Amino acid sequence: MYRFLHTQTVRRSWYLLSLLLVLGCEAPEDKRPDDLIPEEQMANILTQVHLLEAQTSRFSLASTDSARVAYKHQEAKLFRQMKVDTSVYSRSFIFYSSHPKYLERIYQQVVEQLQKKTGQGDSLRKS
Repeated sequence: MYRFLHTQTVRRSWYLLSLLLVLGCEAPEDKRPDDLIPEEQMANILTQVHLLEAQTSRFSLASTDSARVAYKHQEAKLFRQMKVDTSVYSRSFIFYSSHPKYLERIYQQVVEQLQKKTGQGDSLRKS
């Protein structure tokens, strides 16, 4: 009798746990944020972010902490110039990162913009 009750209790526990997991598994990044940055604007922002990262990496700073502080300062300045709230950017980046189809389209634009800025677009196409 005990074994039967124990089996039933375990089975009910598994059903309850499974139900809770299914109901609670909708990841927040699956929901499209109300203030999602449009793909084209996100591509422009990411282009500037990558240029800023490259610029910061060229600095001859004594430590990675110094480089990180310099980058964060420049990044905040960039977001102010582009009139983008950092929390909106973060939510948008998380959303796009969890949807590879969108992120791929954005990064195609980023690569094109970087090639134009560096003048490599034509030479890469000729090769």
